[in-house]
This record gives sequence, C-alpha cells and structure tokens, in this order.
Amino acid sequence: MKKFQFSLLVLALLTFIACKDAAEEAGETVEETVKEVEKMVEKPDYAAFDKNVGVIRAFIAAHEKEDLAAQTALLSDTMSWSPPSYNGNKMQGKTELLAALKGYHDSFENIKFTEGIVTKTGMEPGMWSGSHFPKGSANMSPDAIRVYGTWTAKHSASGKDIGVKYYAIMWVNSAGKIAGTSTYFDVNGIQAQLKAK
Repeated sequence: MKKFQFSLLVLALLTFIACKDAAEEAGETVEETVKEVEKMVEKPDYAAFDKNVGVIRAFIAAHEKEDLAAQTALLSDTMSWSPPSYNGNKMQGKTELLAALKGYHDSFENIKFTEGIVTKTGMEPGMWSGSHFPKGSANMSPDAIRVYGTWTAKHSASGKDIGVKYYAIMWVNSAGKIAGTSTYFDVNGIQAQLKAK
C-alpha cells in the first residue's frame, strides 16, 4: 500500500512539473494556467439554488397562511404533480394540486412547516439539490430541490393536533415558478392520528 501511495505521489509531482513546464513554454504563469482550468470545472450555482429555495419557501409560507392565491401565483400553468397517495404513478396538474391544497386549508388550521431532517444529533438542513451519485446521473443542477421537513396542524372539526414527516422534489423553472413536484408523506398516517382516541 505504501508503494502505491508513493507511486501516486510521484505521478502527481511529475504531472505538475510537466504542466508547469508546458505553461511556461507557452508564456503562461502557473496562476494563469490554474485560472484556465478553474473556468473549465463546473461550479455549483449557489445564487440560483438560493433563488429557487426562496420560491419554495414562499410557497410553503403561503400554505401556512392558507393563502391559495399566493400559492397559485407561484405555480407554472403547465406544472405537473405526483401526489403522495399512490395513483398508478399518474401525473396530475396545477388544478388537482390546488384542489388538494384547498382541502387542507378547509380541514386544518395552524398549519406549520418545520424545515429540516431530524437526526440523532439534531436537525440537518431541509433543502438540498444536486448529487454526486449515481455516477450516470450525477449533476450540480440547482433546479430540482429536495425538500425535507415536518408538517403539523390542528384538525378543524376534531381539534386534534396532527403531524407528518414530509419529502418532496420540486422543480423551479427559469421564470421562478414551481414547474413540478413529486410529493411523499404518509396520507393514511394523518387519518390514523385523527381516528386515535
């Protein structure tokens, strides 16, 4: 193993020296060569990620306020939605999503979202994008945001408090509208909480 590590070190050193010599022969400094290489390397677009997260957080805040008009304004007219309950994996659209949201607004009050992933050491961030794995589909796109958190609310008719862990993938388009979402949470778990004595 030590021979292998030594061999890698020697190879890296030789590569660096060769690149340095080639750059100097071309009249470039090492710093110029490094800048050229950095331009070729894909970098995360943190500003676009933050902008898209802002759209999603505005959508969530509108749901907490039960402001269907604000939610409607944040959705693309051609958006697609995969609901949390199994339907044969058929995509639905903006009309169906808004009807589901209105159903929650009519049935619950004090709707709140706690963003984040619960771990044994605390709470991790709740908005993620890009991936390094698997190799065939690794990307740094800020357009598909993974959303993790917990929804809580009070059932209007019974007064019971409910909660459900939540995961969704949301796509935000260049116009700053939510163009798609695939949503995962335990719909039957909400019903079980309401039926519990």
